Amino acid sequence: MLREKIYKMDYYSEKILVVLLLIFEYIAIIVAEKISLIIQNNIPYTAGKFYIPDIYFYLVIPAIYIFFVEHTKVNERFIFFWETMQRTFYAVLYSEIFCIIALYVFKSSNYLSRSYIVIFFVISFLSLYLFRQLLVKTCNKLNILKTPVIFVGNGKATEDIIYFTNHNNCFGIKVADIVEEIEDINQLRKNIISRIEQLKVKTIIIAIPNLEKNKLLDLVEDIQPLVRNLMFVPNTIGIPVINLEVKKLYESNMLLLSIRNNLAKKTNRRIKRIFDIVFSLLTMVIIIPVSIVVIVLIMIESPGAAPIFKHYRVGKGGILFPCYKFRSMVPNAQEKLQEYLKSDLEAQKEWNKYFKLKNDPRITKVGKFIRKTSIDELPQFINVLKGEMSWVGPRPIIKDEIHYYGKYIKDYYAVLPGITGMWQVSGRSEIGYKDRVSLDVWYVRNWSIWIDITLILKTIKTVLFRKGAY
Repeated sequence: MLREKIYKMDYYSEKILVVLLLIFEYIAIIVAEKISLIIQNNIPYTAGKFYIPDIYFYLVIPAIYIFFVEHTKVNERFIFFWETMQRTFYAVLYSEIFCIIALYVFKSSNYLSRSYIVIFFVISFLSLYLFRQLLVKTCNKLNILKTPVIFVGNGKATEDIIYFTNHNNCFGIKVADIVEEIEDINQLRKNIISRIEQLKVKTIIIAIPNLEKNKLLDLVEDIQPLVRNLMFVPNTIGIPVINLEVKKLYESNMLLLSIRNNLAKKTNRRIKRIFDIVFSLLTMVIIIPVSIVVIVLIMIESPGAAPIFKHYRVGKGGILFPCYKFRSMVPNAQEKLQEYLKSDLEAQKEWNKYFKLKNDPRITKVGKFIRKTSIDELPQFINVLKGEMSWVGPRPIIKDEIHYYGKYIKDYYAVLPGITGMWQVSGRSEIGYKDRVSLDVWYVRNWSIWIDITLILKTIKTVLFRKGAY
């Protein structure tokens, strides 16, 4: 009974999901076209009403987009949130180029509108992404259309894969069974084959990174003919994997793993800097009015105290720079801190671990609110414009914190510190210093512009739900 249930689930889930994705993608493109046309035809001083023939509107353009969505593998199960955005972006880019060529060559519209091209690019990207996320969240909430998987190995690698699929807004998996790792490779092989035959599952993940090469090869050779998908976790844990590329040396039957250092390229550093400047200028319309209100409130609560203060932090290359913040503490904060730490041993331990206090006696009423919402860090956009900080990067540290980084301080020195980053969206004040260093190092070694965009979006979510901030 269980075998038949899992087999049917496996057999039909992929097919149903493919159909649903095609329907959602088609609707997403039609919606994007409709919205883009409405916007385009309401722009003043354009060269007449823009239209696209029905055959292109309802058939050709959606077909091109769906083809490139599949070509760029947007709907893979094991991809990060930011990778989905990246692949969707490239799918839209390729589709748009192809559509422009088709409309121009076949004279399929009354004129080729540059404004429509830009509008449709943005709207189609958002529409495809949002419709996909709607389907993902619906499937995950209802716990449906998940591929059954047999895991080999019951260690941390298996736990990490399951956690990944449950927390990255991707189409998930259902754990059909976990075959426990044992020393006897022949018995392990028999156990795996037995579970495959019983459950009729077509996806196997060997999650034993430290498995000897010869044993792994034996398992792969025997199991691969029995299943549709066979995956295994190689012994590369700790290596930066986001920028890792696999080179296939077919004649030698060998894999060559290539790791790119994206931030070592001047072009990528310039892209990051341009993004920082553009994003700062775009957000000024929100930052400036909010800042004025905060300054007034601080001046009312703490008359005579400067509403913005600077504290020297360690920047790129180990150079100190003045990091700006809204005042959230009483003017004699340092003296009050020392007195409090002397009188409270628990507070001392908390300060030594996090360099923060959950119940900090120095913080004012306004300060408590702006810290909880992270508004106290808004003046740091000045640091971004000055080139001292980035919107995304490692958390800026003080000189006394350098020793916590040990040999990894070179990674910290390699980039500009950020207003937000991995630490801020991963629990913030709830995370210990060792984990914070690991997150900073991961970010530097795996950087891409898509990670920056994703971290900014996650920061907004984290701030709204006020997770881990104090």
